[in-house]
Amino acid sequence: MEPTGEQAHTAREPLALTEDERELLLSELEAVLPALSGERREEYQAVLESTRGGEVPAHQVPLLESVVSLALDTGRARRVHRAEGERVLTELFRRTPRGRELAETLAGVNRALGTLRGQRLRSIRVGLRTVGVFTVTVETEVAEIALGLGRSGVGVEHVAVGGEEG
Repeated sequence: MEPTGEQAHTAREPLALTEDERELLLSELEAVLPALSGERREEYQAVLESTRGGEVPAHQVPLLESVVSLALDTGRARRVHRAEGERVLTELFRRTPRGRELAETLAGVNRALGTLRGQRLRSIRVGLRTVGVFTVTVETEVAEIALGLGRSGVGVEHVAVGGEEG
């Protein structure tokens, strides 16, 4: 049975790949391997062999995450594999432990923002903390929520309700 976006991988089990995921991951691994040497090359070569078989063992999943993340972060996934390839690799990433962790973070941010539902908006501000790291502050008549945005993701930085910070 091929995995769906709903089937998440746990850190203790192998990660089964769909045919599309397998083909794209093979392409990405073949692009990365020439830049590696020694033990790192051997580790990624082992991931490539597992990928050919359609299932990546649990201990190799962090390397798979790195390759997929690199393809997505650099824009290579979209450039080389077009929007559909980017979508497939994104869905694959979502099934990994790091992808699930990111989904949990986003769910927490959305829960925090959900507390503002139905309130009158006073202001929304975007600020620059440092290069590549931003804050988004949403203020309502009752609460204020500040989000941090950067390369590592998004997170709730502070919540203040009725003048009390939490």
